[in-house]
Amino acid sequence: MEIAALEMLIRNGESYTLEFKIAPPRLAELAERLCGFANSKLGGSLIIGVADVSWDIVGVKSVGDAVDALVQAARKCKPPVPFASSQPQVIDIKGKKLVLAQVPPNDGILYQAWGIYWLRRGTQTTAMDTEELMSFLYRQGTLHWELQSVSNAVLSDLNLEKVRDYMTRLTTTSGRPLRVTDPIELLLKLSCATKSSQDTEIHPTNAGMLLFGYNSNLFLTQAQVVATFYQDANGVRGFTDRKFISGTIPEMIDEAASLLTRWTPIGGHIDGFRRIDEAELPLEALREAVVNAVVHRDYSIEGTAVRIFYYSDRVEIHNPGILPGGVTLEALRNGRAPSKPRNPVIASILKDLPGGYMERVGSGISFMIYQMREAGLPDPEFKEQDEFVVTFLRGHGEAKSTSTQLTNEVPTAVVSQSGLTPLERRELALKFVRENGSITYKQYRALTGASETTAIRDLDALVESGAIQKVGKGPATRYRL
Repeated sequence: MEIAALEMLIRNGESYTLEFKIAPPRLAELAERLCGFANSKLGGSLIIGVADVSWDIVGVKSVGDAVDALVQAARKCKPPVPFASSQPQVIDIKGKKLVLAQVPPNDGILYQAWGIYWLRRGTQTTAMDTEELMSFLYRQGTLHWELQSVSNAVLSDLNLEKVRDYMTRLTTTSGRPLRVTDPIELLLKLSCATKSSQDTEIHPTNAGMLLFGYNSNLFLTQAQVVATFYQDANGVRGFTDRKFISGTIPEMIDEAASLLTRWTPIGGHIDGFRRIDEAELPLEALREAVVNAVVHRDYSIEGTAVRIFYYSDRVEIHNPGILPGGVTLEALRNGRAPSKPRNPVIASILKDLPGGYMERVGSGISFMIYQMREAGLPDPEFKEQDEFVVTFLRGHGEAKSTSTQLTNEVPTAVVSQSGLTPLERRELALKFVRENGSITYKQYRALTGASETTAIRDLDALVESGAIQKVGKGPATRYRL
């Protein structure tokens, strides 16, 4: 790392991805810190030789001891935590030597130290609780949410007629009769239903409920698409149309695609003696983004829905959950990401359902990019900000690239402002949310210069208008799209 970049990091202080130590602590503590960074999607850096309270650069007394401590601590983790370079770096700043250990972003492996799985939260490293551990395993594909049985659901909650239609489809496409003729037996073989050795009753799995259920949203409240139409670019004036879409995955995709078709303006041009009508945005690209969101989202995150926002200048599709381990945004944009479905059973069955939902397995992102380029529009934007977001820009403007790293503080480039109208304050806040994923009450006050009472009133108004939603309670409350 260059000295100027390191000095800038130190001046900004400790964060989710950065920790200071004035001297090497005991190996156990050092291993916990490295493990916490290793389990993070962003990784992190630990610098020895900087005071963790004042952020003063003091240097280390023994560089060799500091490097050895870091290497030993990394090896104490299971599996050993890797460094971004072959070993910790030694950097000299004005005659004071610092030791920098950079841990790369999580690669899908779960790391532990002393039998505990550690996670970075803000500027602290704490043990994962059961829910966080399960979420990590679901996200990385070690555990499959789709294979879990649905609580309180029974076989009669599945529509067997849909299963028979699927069997007919399989027979037609394969050109030969299926070996399995009983729909219930097929559900069990497809992992869409399960029966334990202690229980003779058959229960739907999450995959079965999402594909063949009568009322999947009654059992899985997160199985929903919320589509909202705004006439402005920020949503600050409230929505003019909103639909809550539930049902099976094919039903959600079809209804969402129909809604996007209705909302997208149709333009026309004359070619010879014929008028050719074209949608302002390529509808197939929008549909593909919806398919990806509904099929590959992280359903283990309860209380969340796929969210579609149709603004005057763009369309955003928010997909709960971040990319699986080993899949990066850069690889996605370049068409080099491995085909790694989060819900392989659902994806596999959808390939054989009528509707062409999975025609572009492994090439959906490339297809969206191609469709936008063919229409003379900017490439779709892909972002990760506690969820996966695809943005389609309307018109022929330049793609925006003003995203800011999400931290616990307002970015230094943002200056508190006073004398703003309520509309200007809310537009500024919504811009911040779009670029950073969410905003806190404190961030809103620092961003807009609003008083305590005004900040609460503004944020409540944005929630009531449907522009943002409130997530969490107490000091952990955040507001996001």
